[in-house]
Amino acid sequence: MLNIGIIGITEVLEPHVKRIQKNKNVIVIGKASVGINTQLNSFHFSIPEFNRVELIERADILLVDDSSLLPFELLCDIVKKGKHIFMTEYLNLAVEECKEIIKLSNESGSVVQVSNPYYYLPGIQWLNDNLQAPFFLDVSKFASGKSFNDTVFPLLLMLTDLVGLNPKKLNAISFKSKENELGFTNVRLEYGNASVVNLNFGNQISFNTFNIKGFSNDLYVTMDFNKDIFLLDNKRIDLSKHLSINEFDVFLEAIYIQNQRNGNLEDYLLSKMLSLDINKKISKLLV
Repeated sequence: MLNIGIIGITEVLEPHVKRIQKNKNVIVIGKASVGINTQLNSFHFSIPEFNRVELIERADILLVDDSSLLPFELLCDIVKKGKHIFMTEYLNLAVEECKEIIKLSNESGSVVQVSNPYYYLPGIQWLNDNLQAPFFLDVSKFASGKSFNDTVFPLLLMLTDLVGLNPKKLNAISFKSKENELGFTNVRLEYGNASVVNLNFGNQISFNTFNIKGFSNDLYVTMDFNKDIFLLDNKRIDLSKHLSINEFDVFLEAIYIQNQRNGNLEDYLLSKMLSLDINKKISKLLV
C-alpha cells in the first residue's frame, strides 16, 4: 500500500484524487492546500490537512499541480529521497532544472511523471497502432481560457509514439485579435521520415473543438473527440480494443516495476525544448 500526499489547489486536484481513491493499492493520507478555499465541500473535509514538509515526509507519492509552488531545491530533495511525483499540470521548470531532476531521479529510482492526457485516449492509441509513416496529421484544438503551455504540452506529448518530439524542421505562425484577445496559432512539424504534423490551436470563446485528420497511403481518418465520432475512409472505427487508460495507473505500474513510461520527465523536457523553439518562431513574427 502506497501513501499519497496532495499538494496544490483542492478544487483543481479533486477530480484526479477521486479517480485515484478507486485504486486499492494506494491511500490518500493528507493534503497541503495552496491558496484560499472558496468552496469547502465534503472532499475538502474528508482529507486531513498537513504542513507541507510533514506531508512530504509521510508520503510515498506526491500528487501536485502547477500552483503547488514547490521550490526547485525542495523538488530536488523530494526526488533524492526516492519519493515519486505525479504532476497533474506542468510545473514551470527551466530546461537545466528539468535535466537536474532527471539526473537525480535516475540515481534514486524516483518516478516523476507529468500528465499526458491525450496519449491514452482510445483514438490516439488507434493512430499509434495503424498510422504508418510517411503520413500527414492535422490536429485542431481550440478552447477558451487555456494558456499556451496548457494547450501545447499535451498536444506535443501526444505525439510521443507517433513521430516523437525531435522534428527536422519547424515553422509557426500566430495571430491575435487585440479587441477580444482571441488567438490562432499554427505549428508545422516536419520529420526525417517525411511525415508532417500540423497543429492548430488557440483561444476561442464561441466553440470548443478537438479534431484530428490523418492521411497516409490507403488511409484517411477523421476524429472528433468532442462528439466521439471516429471514421476510417468514412466508416466508423471500432475502438473496442483500445480502452481508455487511466494514466495514474500507468504511473503506479512504473513505480512497481521501476520502468518509466510515456509522460515521464524526459518526454516533458523534449516538449519543453520544442515549445521554446515554437515560441521563438512566434516571437520573431510579432516583432
